[in-house]
Amino acid sequence: MKNQTGKTIKCLRTDNGLEFCSMEFNEFCKDEGIPRKDIVCYNPQKIRVAKKMNKILLERTRCMLSNLGFNRSFLG
Repeated sequence: MKNQTGKTIKCLRTDNGLEFCSMEFNEFCKDEGIPRKDIVCYNPQKIRVAKKMNKILLERTRCMLSNLGFNRSFLG
């Protein structure tokens, strides 16, 4: 993230999924100074916020790809 945008991650929120529970990933976050917060799974308010953010990010990605002239087949 820092290399691509010049910005740093303020906080990484995860849902205690197994993909983010490895010691290697924990050490990476610690070394990079990335604070982590675990959220409660299946919390309707958090799920609603996450779905909205995913939708916004997907729309922005499609817009950027469209502006770059990618074929519509890439926009899925």
